[in-house]
Order: sequence, then C-alpha cells, then structure tokens
Amino acid sequence: MLDHKAIIVRRRRLVLGVAAVVSVGNPPSAQSAKADKRDFFYQDKPKEGRSCASCRLFTPGDGGAGRCAIVDGDVSASGWCMAYSPRD
Repeated sequence: MLDHKAIIVRRRRLVLGVAAVVSVGNPPSAQSAKADKRDFFYQDKPKEGRSCASCRLFTPGDGGAGRCAIVDGDVSASGWCMAYSPRD
C-alpha cells in the first residue's frame, strides 16, 4: 500500500506532466485543450487551507474568478482541485 507522501509525489508528477504537455511544444489548437474540472475533482471551496488563489497554475481574473493552466473554464480563487501546486 502506498503511503501518503508517495501519493502526493505521484500526483505532483502527473500534474507537472499534464502542464508540460499543455504548454510546451504543441500547436495553438492543442494548447487550448484543457482537462475537464471533473477529471481533477475541482470544487468551489478550499481544501485543507489550499485554494486556487495560492496555486502556481492560477491566473486571477475579475470578481474572484480566474483561469487555470490545466483545468478548462473559469475557476474560483477560493476553489481547489488535485492539480494544486503551491507557489514558491
């Protein structure tokens, strides 16, 4: 059975791999293809103190909403998904 740290490491590798595929070396039409919110278990509320506002993949917009580099559509600054990667 995997321990909690191993799961986090695998999840982070998956997220970084998806981000690399989405943002590097793809034609513009492929760059616009993002994952569905359900694929990353997106929710409109923070989880364990983590939220989109503190994620490196989040770009703030107007009115508390913004965009994610991986998840399609508007996301809430106070939302969360499993692609969460804290800013350094």
